[in-house]
Amino acid sequence: MSQIEISEENGILKIWNHRERVNEADIQAVNAFEMKTNKVYTSYVKITKNEDRNQIFYFNKYEYVQPEEDFAFEDSENVAEDLENLEEEVNQEEQEPEESELDNEISNDEKIEYILVYSDGKKIKYTKGRPEVLLKRLLPFKVRVLKLAMNKKRLHICSIGYFVNKYLNLEVGKQDICVSDLTCECQFPIKERNTNILKILLQGGMQRTKFLLSDILQSTATINSGINAEIEINGFKVSYGLPKRKRKITVSKKYFVPCVKTIRDGMMLFIRRNARGNIILVIRPADTYELTKKYLFWENRVCSCILYYLGRAVRIISRKKVNLYFEKETLKAEEGTYEVFSLANKLKSSHNYYVIDANSDDFDRICNNKNVVTKYSAKYYWLLYRADNAITTEAPAHLNILRSGNKYIRLRMIELRFVFLQHGVTYMKCHGRASAFVAGREAEPRYIFVGSKKERDVVVDMLHLPEERVLNTGLPIFSTIPYKHIMQSSDDYVTIMLTFKPYEERLDDFENSRYYHAILEIYDILKRYISEDKILIVAHPRIHYLLETTSLKERMWNRPISDVLEITKLMITDYSSVAYNSFYQGAAVLFYQEDIVEYELACGGLIPTEEEYIGFRAFSLEELEEAIVRIIQNGKVVLNAARTSEHERNYNTINEFHDGKNIERIYDKLVELNLI
Repeated sequence: MSQIEISEENGILKIWNHRERVNEADIQAVNAFEMKTNKVYTSYVKITKNEDRNQIFYFNKYEYVQPEEDFAFEDSENVAEDLENLEEEVNQEEQEPEESELDNEISNDEKIEYILVYSDGKKIKYTKGRPEVLLKRLLPFKVRVLKLAMNKKRLHICSIGYFVNKYLNLEVGKQDICVSDLTCECQFPIKERNTNILKILLQGGMQRTKFLLSDILQSTATINSGINAEIEINGFKVSYGLPKRKRKITVSKKYFVPCVKTIRDGMMLFIRRNARGNIILVIRPADTYELTKKYLFWENRVCSCILYYLGRAVRIISRKKVNLYFEKETLKAEEGTYEVFSLANKLKSSHNYYVIDANSDDFDRICNNKNVVTKYSAKYYWLLYRADNAITTEAPAHLNILRSGNKYIRLRMIELRFVFLQHGVTYMKCHGRASAFVAGREAEPRYIFVGSKKERDVVVDMLHLPEERVLNTGLPIFSTIPYKHIMQSSDDYVTIMLTFKPYEERLDDFENSRYYHAILEIYDILKRYISEDKILIVAHPRIHYLLETTSLKERMWNRPISDVLEITKLMITDYSSVAYNSFYQGAAVLFYQEDIVEYELACGGLIPTEEEYIGFRAFSLEELEEAIVRIIQNGKVVLNAARTSEHERNYNTINEFHDGKNIERIYDKLVELNLI
């Protein structure tokens, strides 16, 4: 009788069907290093006896060792061509691992890859990847969330489903429904093949799970927590998302709209879906406005529902376009959006309104304009539901409370035609698949403005937008600031402004973060070479509140970022696009990227190549100090030592426009597109 034998040695995976009459199709050698992680390949070696069907032949750790250069693989060009024809992509919904938007950090154990070889009917398949991902392929989970309910006491999940296990040598153990670190035991049926859902219902396949909100708040430190089904397979805990969707359709932007919400103990909790339709629990501190009676009136379910559908009806009937303009969290009017609004406001073909919070530092300066609308006013709520376009330097979510739990407002944020003016050059950090701006996600722009042909190409590739929707006019912010006004005679202010690390945002004690320690290390070096009163520390806006909990609170810059950029002579950053803003104004830029490997693993590769940077780079404290010694001489920042002609050339290819007329070009393009 024939026998399937699998072995792996020095990175060479061998698949062999031992038979008396051996031919070339009975043995295959594969370079495991060249296999793509999580991709399923089909071997040309065939199953020749029934008992080998639906078996797991090999499941072991894989450690790559470079094979000898003269090793002759047994899959010749013809065999490779046959293999290419046989390869199958894994079914996306059931088998491909989910792109996690929850876990940016992976433990060393999770980084270990396994090789799996198994049979699917008569075909032998092989793949490599993390063990829990590979095992998930072998045990499909058919499940649907039927009901979600949440009040101030508990979260209730009602789901129905079953596992499909056709592999006799697959060990299946305990099952749980998990919310963050909390678990509740369950027992979904395990079947050998797909079956009728009514039979599953009759056999007790419906699971009712309850979690106390007090327990969730105590155990959950993350902003987004997965709600998953977990099952033990061959000793590994394997997680499955719990989908809540009406029908099998292409991923919808509306998956990101909250399903249920509540506020408890000063925290906002709501459940939304991710890009795959699986439910996610979001927990964040409640905004102070969410605790007011005004919020309870304007954003209760009934009022929001009436305004939502009334606004839709008026949009259908009216021929006039209504455009909303705003900047970050509706707290600013400094990035050029207000100037675009002012030009558009002269037109008769549309109604244009600028939204700003009454607590903004810029409010008093612009509030006398009759088309400036105060955030959270009655007019604001009506316009939010009535508007056609959002013309802004930020994502539409900044028009309301970030991560709002209001279903109807989140729907409006998605439905608005989003014209993205951008607040900074997109030529540093990569927008990965999980970015809100990528095509198909909740903040996909209808149009996006860029500052160069090179930036346009990057945006097209990253966000998967057609070139016609990426408009090269220059960014509005560069029409509001003077070009190269920082000179050698300017004051010698050095600004430390690092970007936030998403994998550190959830730390209970931010003084344990790499972000905090990096700032301290840079500060300690700088004060040896320049007066401490010339060193400015600017927190990234997203984690400003976290840095205020540390010993750096008293040293932090608490005025608008635009003010600090006006005086900065040397900008020390890591991966922030603020570098381009500083360079435009004449400052020198120094990049401190000692955690670049960790950062790129978590956030994706950086955009600039080594030859495209607009400043020197340092990858250790020693290199940073060497650069600072060259740049800061006798307590003065020497611009010629930090801004080279090569840096200037690089900058001019990334940000082409320096004539201060970007706003006019943007306005002309908006008119041409009939948006205003």
